[in-house]
Amino acid sequence: MKHDKPPIPDSRLPIPDSRMHPLLRALPLAAFLGCSLGTAPDPPEGALKVLFIGNSLTYENDLPRTVADLALSAGAQECYCVAIAFPGFALEDHWDFGDAVTALEDETWDFVVMQQGPSALPDSRSHLVLWAGVFGNLIADNGAEPVMYGVWPAKINAFQFTDVHDSYRAAADAIGATLAPAGSAWQVAWQADADLPLYSSDEFHPSPMGTYLAALVVFERLYGRSSVGVQSAAVVNHQVQPWSQSLVRLLQESATAANLAEDAALAARRK
Repeated sequence: MKHDKPPIPDSRLPIPDSRMHPLLRALPLAAFLGCSLGTAPDPPEGALKVLFIGNSLTYENDLPRTVADLALSAGAQECYCVAIAFPGFALEDHWDFGDAVTALEDETWDFVVMQQGPSALPDSRSHLVLWAGVFGNLIADNGAEPVMYGVWPAKINAFQFTDVHDSYRAAADAIGATLAPAGSAWQVAWQADADLPLYSSDEFHPSPMGTYLAALVVFERLYGRSSVGVQSAAVVNHQVQPWSQSLVRLLQESATAANLAEDAALAARRK
């Protein structure tokens, strides 16, 4: 069944001219592949099937593959992690372009992890909530569980961390999704060490450390367990990082603390 496009909101974001990284399969011990869903290898039997829909905040340092490597280190169910991610894309752009819609119509998934830009302003928050809802209906038809991957603002807009979180919280609430509060985990880590280089040199995209912390948050949401102790040496995009064990544990504890705080806040609101 093909799904028609709903009315376009006033807060429509521009579609970028360039489109890259259309579909990335992120399996542990596998080569980094760019392919269409039709040419991707079949998922291993019994694997956890996770579709990531997003932009460069997903594919920078290969967040999906980093999540898959965490699952491997944990001895958990293998993650068949597939990403449909284009630079600058919002969820509306994914609907227009069609690859994510096709992936949801042609394949079954256990989880669908979604993000767009920070969406801190009122109009962009409304846009995020609307299009999360559009995809949420399709995800429900698929039988998958939605996860909102809560990102962060550019460093120059650090005052918007709370607004970004609240936008993704609103989108998650609108579709009954789990929130993976990566931006909140960054803040928790900075409380322990304000000098942690979580941003890359452009002061918006994540550094390998920023991606690792975000991947820890997502891993915990997908697998329902703490990431503390899963790795003693951090692996990002299938590469071991030269960080101390104490730093790796600090990042793992920050991810767990952010998820626990999010769950406690949600439970308090529901009382």
